[in-house]
Amino acid sequence: MSGARTTTQQVSLPQAFGMAQSKHLAGDLDGARQIYENIARAAPDHVDTLIMLTSIGYRQGHDAEARANLARAIELARAGVQRQPADMRSRAALVNFLLAQDRQGEAEAWIDGLILPLNPIRSDPGEFQARREAAMARGLPPLIISTLPKSASESIWNKLAQGLGLAQCYFSIGLFPDCCVVPSRVAEVAKGGVAVKEHIGPTPHNVATLCKAGIDRLIVHHRDPRQAALSWAHFVRDDVGQRVMGPLWRKIVPPAGVMAAGLGATIDWSIEHYLPLQTNFLADWQAIAVDPQTPLSVLFLSFESFRTEPEAYFARALDFYDIPRADYAAEAEAETVHLRKGEVEEWRQVFSGAQRQRAWEMIPPDMAREFAWEF
Repeated sequence: MSGARTTTQQVSLPQAFGMAQSKHLAGDLDGARQIYENIARAAPDHVDTLIMLTSIGYRQGHDAEARANLARAIELARAGVQRQPADMRSRAALVNFLLAQDRQGEAEAWIDGLILPLNPIRSDPGEFQARREAAMARGLPPLIISTLPKSASESIWNKLAQGLGLAQCYFSIGLFPDCCVVPSRVAEVAKGGVAVKEHIGPTPHNVATLCKAGIDRLIVHHRDPRQAALSWAHFVRDDVGQRVMGPLWRKIVPPAGVMAAGLGATIDWSIEHYLPLQTNFLADWQAIAVDPQTPLSVLFLSFESFRTEPEAYFARALDFYDIPRADYAAEAEAETVHLRKGEVEEWRQVFSGAQRQRAWEMIPPDMAREFAWEF
């Protein structure tokens, strides 16, 4: 075109990173990768870019490259926190990166100095505070549910919170099975007036932090691990595996080739890798429940009982927390979240014969008896 001139638009690093993230979130992984790589050449120590390249690398099956980028990001993040120990955003990011790499001990060493406010769920900060103060004035304790993922726990949490007028928040960071409680948040939750739903396992750090804050009881909500594994196969394929940060959590997100091979392959992977995480989680909580040295009472409640006898389910939760049943408004409306089908034994129709057999072999016999799971 006669007389036309080509110009190169100069953009700042934050602008370029924002453009890459927009493409990343829209699913244009190749377009995002190209911009991230340009940023990495210009700013090789930019931690956020290395993390995004890690995410895309795992999603595209470049696992060795992803591991190298994540290792570099962790070293840079650690150095940054050492330089600026009061930078809580960077400290929280470092803890998450370490948890994703199954480096629990290192994460715990950094989490002790992490000061994070409670994060309101399903309300703005003003509503959260007003709701919490009203609940505290009524003497309501902190109600804590530690749960297996994909067990309708989000909806149960909402129902209890709405029925009791409790505010809602989290007090851990990380993803199942490596959720790590933040001591500053736990201390605040212990004052009462809130309902907390987590996926925390009973690690020494988590248990000690809860007990130190004066929290003496919690509910462990569970589901037949075969059904939870099936639900996870759907969820990881359609949700977690597609998130920006999700692919960093290699324990719970299958390799790209597995998910590309279809639902059957993802179910196989979930039975082999995800189902044992569930049974280990429950076995560890069972050990805490019978340990006379741990001043933490545990009530086990199941998804199956919630589905068949919801009134009895909530009554047991209220009794456990010494909350009068009359204080619970069972008719209160609550949002239903992440409930794909809510079936009790869908796995029987979906799993192949080999999958049913393998899943059964993965469940400890004493646990199957305890929770009345049958082949």
